[in-house]
Amino acid sequence: MKAVFGGLLLAAVLAAAEAKADPGPDPAPARTSASTATSRFHPAQLWGGIGYYNTSVSVCFFGVCGSSGVGQFGFNGGGSYVFHQFNRDVSALGFGNIALAFGSASSFPITVGGGIRGEHLGPIQLSGLAGLTIAPISGGNGTKVGIGFGVQGNYPIPQVMPNLGVQAALMYHILSDSFSIFTFNAGVSYILPY
Repeated sequence: MKAVFGGLLLAAVLAAAEAKADPGPDPAPARTSASTATSRFHPAQLWGGIGYYNTSVSVCFFGVCGSSGVGQFGFNGGGSYVFHQFNRDVSALGFGNIALAFGSASSFPITVGGGIRGEHLGPIQLSGLAGLTIAPISGGNGTKVGIGFGVQGNYPIPQVMPNLGVQAALMYHILSDSFSIFTFNAGVSYILPY
């Protein structure tokens, strides 16, 4: 009886040791460059679209100030380039944008500046932008200079086409001679591959 009990005990110990030594199914394979290709960082981006432009001027008369503006339809195009990545989620960029708005006071705002972009805020990229704006305005108003600031969002749609996205931006330009331009643009963006 002792021999049988000892044999069963020895078999149980050997089975337990064998089960412990077996690592089970193979762990997940290491990520390769092929599996990470879709998430690679791309620094350059282009965009273009249509939008609403409101050009206004503030006027003061005998201490009473008011503002009058005109709404316009326009086109815009531009691009950005990330020159520094703080970490995986935040980047510093330079950008340029050119627009042409049609109306009784047509304008041609050109903005060049910089910003900060959140790379992975949910499914979108969100940028805060600020820059120098030069805006020729028709109707004898001349060229105005000032600062433009705003936000821009990009929603990638790789299921339609790789590197393609839907883009929208709000900007406000404070210009010389009490002029200002508010813009809302929507269109498409394209991330340039390396």
